[in-house]
Amino acid sequence: MNPTYTSAERKRIKTAELIAFIIASILGVLFHFVYGWTGEIRIIGFFVPVNESIWEHLKLVFYPIALVSVAEYYLAGIRPDNFLCIKIRSIWIGMISTVIIFYTYVGVWGNTVEWLNIVVYFLAMGIAYCFSCKRLIHPEQTQNTPVLCALSFAAVAILFMIFSLYPPSIGIFTVPS
Repeated sequence: MNPTYTSAERKRIKTAELIAFIIASILGVLFHFVYGWTGEIRIIGFFVPVNESIWEHLKLVFYPIALVSVAEYYLAGIRPDNFLCIKIRSIWIGMISTVIIFYTYVGVWGNTVEWLNIVVYFLAMGIAYCFSCKRLIHPEQTQNTPVLCALSFAAVAILFMIFSLYPPSIGIFTVPS
């Protein structure tokens, strides 16, 4: 059963989500450089970007939010029934936001701009955490299936591994110019 929170509990959730946003965003920034720092160790590339393609940069949303969510669950004690699904959907929303915002600005601007790429990253992370915060405070009374949520998470993790080694020859997998 999903709880109804008091004002103090809602404030605690908002604070926890803000802290989680900051930590996950910093982790994402650090993850951007890890592959190079480790001498391009292939297994590391399954979890961090191996090039500048949009696909690879989705790992900067996916893994940091996932890692911080585990810590958040155990340390912050925020545990609605559908916590897993809320967090996985927030990851999806962050990744989809990254793609939409990036391709929109590139379509308007005509090319990529480094500082705008950074803005896109933080904006997408903010969107993901706003969704998460809202859903944690007001959990849906729907039949979320944690197994399906977990399977969607696992499927994306597997695709990150496969496409890091064998990227298809389509736009999202190519390094923007």
